[in-house]
Amino acid sequence: MIRIHILGSAAGGGLPQWNCACVNCVAARAGKIDPQTQSSIAIRADSEEFQNWWLINASPDLSRQIESAPRLQPSRNASRNTPIAGVFLTNSDIDHALGLLLLRQQEKPLVVYATDETRTALAWLDRALTRFCGIEWRTTTANFQSLDSGLAFRAIELPGSVAFQFRDDATGRTALFAPSIGSLTEQLRDAVHTSDLVMFDGTFWSDGELGLVQPGARSAREMNHLPINDGSFDLLRQSPAHRKIYIHINNTNPILMPDSPEHAELKQAGIEVARDGLEIVL
Repeated sequence: MIRIHILGSAAGGGLPQWNCACVNCVAARAGKIDPQTQSSIAIRADSEEFQNWWLINASPDLSRQIESAPRLQPSRNASRNTPIAGVFLTNSDIDHALGLLLLRQQEKPLVVYATDETRTALAWLDRALTRFCGIEWRTTTANFQSLDSGLAFRAIELPGSVAFQFRDDATGRTALFAPSIGSLTEQLRDAVHTSDLVMFDGTFWSDGELGLVQPGARSAREMNHLPINDGSFDLLRQSPAHRKIYIHINNTNPILMPDSPEHAELKQAGIEVARDGLEIVL
C-alpha cells in the first residue's frame, strides 16, 4: 500500500496570507474556515519500518508541519535521527524549496531528486547548505526508478515544472502529484487517467482571480498555473481515479469556502479540496 500525508495544502503565502485581507483570509482569521500551511506532501510504502518517508516539496512551514505529524518526528532510540529519506522537488519555487534549509542539521547529505533546471536555479541554496549537511542531488527520468522503500517513481516533465507519479511495487497502485501545472501534455493526461490517486494544481479557480484583489496582478496562466474552471476541471472530472484532489490552493480561491458554488461544483464532480493533515492509504 501507499501511505500519504498532506502536510500543507496551500499555495505560497499560506492561508491566511500575512498581508492579505481577502474574504478567505478574513474568514480564516475569524475561525470560520481552517488555516492552511504551504504545500508539502509526505509519502511512503506502507510498512512497519521507521524510515523511508519521502517529501514532495519542502515548504517554508516544514518544521511546523513535522511537529504536527508524529510519523515524521524522530525516534526516541537516538538523540538525532529522522524518518525522512529525502525530498522530491517539482520546481524551484521558494514555497517548494525553502524548507530544505530547515533540514540542514541532519548528519548526512540531504537526498534531493530534481531536474537539472531546478538544481541550477537553486544553486544559492546548494551553496548555503554546503556548510551544513550538503545536498546529494539525484536526477529524475521519464521511466520508473525504484526507491529502497518499495516505491518506484517517474518524472513527467512540463514547462517550468515536473509532476511525479509513484507506484507501489507490491500492489501496482499509483499516485500522481502535480501541484504546479501551466499546461497539459499528453503524458500528463495519460497519468491523470491511469493513476489511482490524483493530486492536481488547484492554485486558482479562474485565470484573472488574483487581479480581483490585487489590481495589475499576473493571471494564473502567466504564473504557470492552469486555472480550474476552464483548464483542469473537465480533465479531473473525467478521470477514473479513485480519488481526485485539488492541492496547492491560493488564499483567494473560492473553493476554500465549503458553502461556495465552486466548492459545490467540485463535490458534485467527485473532486476533493485538500486540507492540512489529510491522510490517504491506497
